[in-house]
Amino acid sequence: MMIKLFVAMQGMEKYHGTEALNVGDTLFLVKDPDNRTDRQAIKVVMPPIGTVGYIVNNSLEVPHGCWTGSGVYDVFHQQTCARVRFCMKDLIILEMIEMMHVPIPHMDSFIKGRKIQGTKHEGRTGGQ
Repeated sequence: MMIKLFVAMQGMEKYHGTEALNVGDTLFLVKDPDNRTDRQAIKVVMPPIGTVGYIVNNSLEVPHGCWTGSGVYDVFHQQTCARVRFCMKDLIILEMIEMMHVPIPHMDSFIKGRKIQGTKHEGRTGGQ
């Protein structure tokens, strides 16, 4: 991306906390159109952990210099990458970066919101 776009992530306490993230980590931003409370929700995924938070989508809560989730929702198709730039107690600032092709096992599961147990998708029958 030519213009630097920053977004803020919240809700980490509901998942793995801020301790799971470090400055420089590459994360995936994945649209979550089935979210019941926000049709333009963007979840933040860190394979192999899974969802680690959501992009702030309230203009009254977004830090100065950051975009809301709805502000960047149409910038990418289904998913893109972001890099952790700042870590605070209850807020993480991410810089959106070009989508990198990184082969991530089970990435489709993270996009669709399914949980993984071992090497099998939850709900799958039969051996692998």
